Amino acid sequence: MPDASVPPVLVVGAGLSGLVAATRLQAAGRAVAVWEARDRVGGRCWSVPVGPEDHRVDLGAAWHWAQHERVRALADRLEVDRVRQHEPGVALHEPTADDPVERFEWPNTPPPSWRLVGGTQALSDRLRARLETGTVRLNHRLVALRHTEAGVEARAQTPAGTRTVRPEAVVLAVPPRLAGETVAFRPAPNALLRAMRDTTTWMGTSAKAAVTYERPFWREQGIDGRVVSRAGPVHDWHDAVSPTGAAALAGFMHPPGSRSPTPSAPADQKEAIVRQLVHCFGEAAAHPTGVATCDWSRDAATTPPDESPSGSQTPPDPAPVLREAHWNGRLVLAAAETAADHPGYLDGAIQAGRRAAAALADVEG
Repeated sequence: MPDASVPPVLVVGAGLSGLVAATRLQAAGRAVAVWEARDRVGGRCWSVPVGPEDHRVDLGAAWHWAQHERVRALADRLEVDRVRQHEPGVALHEPTADDPVERFEWPNTPPPSWRLVGGTQALSDRLRARLETGTVRLNHRLVALRHTEAGVEARAQTPAGTRTVRPEAVVLAVPPRLAGETVAFRPAPNALLRAMRDTTTWMGTSAKAAVTYERPFWREQGIDGRVVSRAGPVHDWHDAVSPTGAAALAGFMHPPGSRSPTPSAPADQKEAIVRQLVHCFGEAAAHPTGVATCDWSRDAATTPPDESPSGSQTPPDPAPVLREAHWNGRLVLAAAETAADHPGYLDGAIQAGRRAAAALADVEG
């Protein structure tokens, strides 16, 4: 039997876009429930505690730029501090795993970017705290949506078994391609489903690594923490030192099947990562206090099983149908990939969440 306790609006996905939509709907007087497939909020904003001091390093979305005004405004409102990214300067180039690394002056000054103190997941944690207790239900994986005369019937798999609810409307705040491949829609909105399955999942084929140390020795060496590598396993390292001085590096790993693939076993990954950093920085890098990795292509709550590991790394170009309401206004999408501007980015996630809330309540988009 359907669970009659669910509020009128069900938000599927407790990433940044879903939580923005949920908090705005609640502030407008609409009762909401949020289903999240993972055992945490944040989605692709995952700020992992690494090392004995639990320094939070972003293994998902990390940066925003000056044009991303929504991120700055939301961080200010939630009292999440920002820190300017430590940029080159002097960087390193690693042509092979055996040849010496080369120092070089970064040819152009990168446009300024910022990280969030405590990581980007801090935004989702603080948005969740503004929702009424019990609003967010973790470990609820949506498997089916059915349009009914009264609204929508939604079915999820949970640790306790199948749960079915009948809200008046649903905000679908998960990557469109993932939903298009893993959720059964009845009746199937064919044009929408085609667009969902054709939409690139931002970070869907990415993998990241983070390493913490007792001190930022690379700065002592006159290096800004940026390493460009053709050898791997990480092809692009960045300084991730916190404002309190907690030392960390973070970077993007070569995908499986590339010329410099990353080992698949976690222990082998960590060994290869430390070996690479020793090659780049010397013995000062030999004793990290912590190592963490995340392969988003293997994350079932982000990327469908048949996603190519060498898929596009460019931002998505969403079809207009992804921003329209469907099923007589009962179904709206709110993932970052559906945003009208900055799709895929943090700023796009905020914009998409606001638009979805505006479609279901009398609030500004």
